[in-house]
Amino acid sequence: MRDVVVCGLGRFGLQMVESLRGCGCRVTVVSDQRTSPERIERAAAAGARIVTGDFRTSSVRREADVAHAYAVVLTAAGDVDNLETALEIRGESPHVRVVMRHSQSQLSRRFEADFGIAAALAPADLAAAAFVEAALAAPAAAAPPRADRRMRLPRRPIRTEFLAVPLLLVGIYATAIVVFRSTLGLSWIDATYFATTVVTTVGFGDINLLAAPAWVKLFGVGLMFAGVLLIALTASLLAVFVVTGTADRLRNEFRARRLRNHVVVCGLGSVGTAVARDLYDRGSHVVVVDPTADDELHRETNPRCPVIVGDATRPVILHRAGIERARALIACTSNDALNLEIGLTAQSVAESSRNGDPLRLVLRCFDADLARRIHAVSGNYTLLSEANIAADVFVARALAE
Repeated sequence: MRDVVVCGLGRFGLQMVESLRGCGCRVTVVSDQRTSPERIERAAAAGARIVTGDFRTSSVRREADVAHAYAVVLTAAGDVDNLETALEIRGESPHVRVVMRHSQSQLSRRFEADFGIAAALAPADLAAAAFVEAALAAPAAAAPPRADRRMRLPRRPIRTEFLAVPLLLVGIYATAIVVFRSTLGLSWIDATYFATTVVTTVGFGDINLLAAPAWVKLFGVGLMFAGVLLIALTASLLAVFVVTGTADRLRNEFRARRLRNHVVVCGLGSVGTAVARDLYDRGSHVVVVDPTADDELHRETNPRCPVIVGDATRPVILHRAGIERARALIACTSNDALNLEIGLTAQSVAESSRNGDPLRLVLRCFDADLARRIHAVSGNYTLLSEANIAADVFVARALAE
């Protein structure tokens, strides 16, 4: 029977304890004071020995008897803490296998080759393939009938000033053209040219109002001031339109409206990012929905697929993501209840806009009992836990000869 030390008792750490115990290993868990009593009770019920303290501290590792363990599994969410502890264990007990959790899977080979770490794995990347395969197992949805294509969907309201100022400028410009043509006897082309020079205050002097009636001169003065003011306002609104991200959001929504048989991924965390990347690498069309996507995640994901910023529990946001034309939806936030609410909302929207064609739903779920209950009553829902999926890989690498 092999001795394994698990450092960290979060959701993934608890899953590791239960998986290792299922393989017949003696397990010692190192957890700090912040760990919930429920998890400690579950780990103890599974037969694990509990050591309370910070696994980064050498005295705590001695209490856990790391030196005599076959392997140590570092499951904390902090990459730096895991790497620091892995290096210290390698220095203290080089014969102990070290398997650590690390979000940057592209660095795994470097950790293994340079530092002798047995494995550095990212649970999100390990689980992404299972989420993708569950979503793509659904047959591609048929193209909606012509009546559905004409269905009026909710559109993002456009701020009044973005339309009023340009329209006012165009109205003044058109009025000036008519006035100059009728009073100065100019052709339409010459009147347009002269109105443009006045509005933009260029004024080449080849056409002027010196011989025009007084009211036309006054009209020209007012046109100059109005042109300068409205052009300045238009420029500032254009800057706001670009800088605030409105242009990017509208571009993403336009890209999403053009897609058919795509997959909607809700949640742009570690799992959502890995799932979207896997789908893109397989050649599938993807639309991501996230309420607070930050700049870093936008920069990584947006070139590959549209990112709709909004709450996926709102039907209008799902419409912007093209849910009525999608083949599947993957809800992979870190909240089971939120994922289920997203799934229920998406299914309700699908029933009203897909002519009875069911939408395949893949939901991230940490609660195994909830997953079993939902699977028992509906075949349209697939609930997966990346902790369960990744734990098998971690166990295999930790117990490898």
